[in-house]
Amino acid sequence: MKHEVISSTYQVISFLLRYPTEEHRLAVADAQAFVADIGEPSVKKPLSAFLTTIAGWHQDQWVEHYIEVFDFGKTSNLYMTYLKLGEQKERGLELLKLKKFYESAGFEVTEKELPDYLPLMLEFCAKVSQEVRLELLAKHIAAIVETKNKLVTFESDYQFLLKAMIELVKIDGLEVQEEALTVKERSLSLEDVRIMQSMREQLINNQLG
Repeated sequence: MKHEVISSTYQVISFLLRYPTEEHRLAVADAQAFVADIGEPSVKKPLSAFLTTIAGWHQDQWVEHYIEVFDFGKTSNLYMTYLKLGEQKERGLELLKLKKFYESAGFEVTEKELPDYLPLMLEFCAKVSQEVRLELLAKHIAAIVETKNKLVTFESDYQFLLKAMIELVKIDGLEVQEEALTVKERSLSLEDVRIMQSMREQLINNQLG
């Protein structure tokens, strides 16, 4: 794949991993046209599978699935340092170092998004040199792989975006070990489940108006 195609593919995956809005719905056809021109099957096939699926979803269905998978799955969220560090103090330091890394490459990070948010990482990758983005991805690829594995377990179609991204990273020049990380998950109490269900319903109602 050519450098400009690789960069554009990072950007497309970044866009598709963000919270689905009407803008995303309107962009599906353009995304399908872009993917159709990708020559590498290992990237093209999973991206096409994802886009074909969501093209058949109602907006409400897309939003509800996104919230279910990413907003309540602590090991399937899109914050790449959370998987390893959770809410520990070390995570704050990691986020600060990550922000400074972006800034050193001339990439401005707003206060609206944490620097370990995967769509933001991929947007960064689309705008910097191969050397710089691979330095970033090498530090977080294990968490990305684990997130992909969780999405496979959940049978979420978002697994295809992560599969395409991992294949893209390989093509870009990074060796990837796809073994899962060892993650100890705390068992949820009945009260935890009740609270999370209530929050989920409230989020869905707020987002859907």
